[in-house]
Amino acid sequence: MAPIIVGSGGTGFEGKSDRIGLPVGTSDPTSPSAGEIYFNSSTNKVRQYNGTAWADLTSSSSGYTKSGLIFDWDPSRLTGFSDGASIANSTSLSTGINTTFTSSGTSIAVNGGSFNYQTEQGGHIDATTNTGRISVTGSNIASALDSCSSMTITCWFQSNSAGRQVLVSRFGTGFPDQFNHIVDPNGDFHYNSSGAIAGTSGNLDTNAWSTNTWALSHWVYSVSDGIARWYVNGSQITTVSFGTDSGSGLAVSGAGAGFAIASRGDDIERLTGRIGPIRIHNIALSASQCSDDWNAERSRFGL
Repeated sequence: MAPIIVGSGGTGFEGKSDRIGLPVGTSDPTSPSAGEIYFNSSTNKVRQYNGTAWADLTSSSSGYTKSGLIFDWDPSRLTGFSDGASIANSTSLSTGINTTFTSSGTSIAVNGGSFNYQTEQGGHIDATTNTGRISVTGSNIASALDSCSSMTITCWFQSNSAGRQVLVSRFGTGFPDQFNHIVDPNGDFHYNSSGAIAGTSGNLDTNAWSTNTWALSHWVYSVSDGIARWYVNGSQITTVSFGTDSGSGLAVSGAGAGFAIASRGDDIERLTGRIGPIRIHNIALSASQCSDDWNAERSRFGL
């Protein structure tokens, strides 16, 4: 891939009345010099070599999508845990909350079982040996969830694929059954929102994620068209029609409950695997936003 030459040494094809063309490729060029740029067609980003490494010109330090965030938790923010440390029942994980985007008063803690903490991937929760439920509580986060008509659940995860296992859930006894995002080897993804939109549950066979491998899942429901969409590693893999439910979508009334991570809300079908960042938006993220999330964090997970 030859660089663009501007000036008397040009080829005659660089000059255009309203734009300039860049070299296009799917991977970073080898043997670069500082200041060189190209367009990466795999990520749809312009990249520049800064003399040390290639970097996206069009990405910002803000990273993942912030629009509509009502819950933002990342185990990389946790403090007080060494590599391999056991995280016992009742241990608070609140230092992982980004308070800028998460409702005040939100608490997150182990609520049944236990986990290990690992510093790899910047920090993650390891449930490969010890499993449990992480509960998210607080009246403000409950109210924010109650009023969601559209929603996006973002989850970095691994699963050992040994059975149906829950990633993020507001489902089960004592919960409004608003969402239940599951990885299931018999259907790849299981979905259930029967408490918010009647009759919406089932399995989707997509072969979109691999056992014991980090993956980014976006579960996106748009009230405008009643469609739920699944994105894996930034690419849409399947859809299902939930119906618009007279415009209320996932909204519930007076539920007053939080939700769970790595288990169903009522502590069933615990995850055997690993959990990274978990985020919930009260909007349906677009395809480009899901792709941006993937590109913003994929290198952290070795992808």
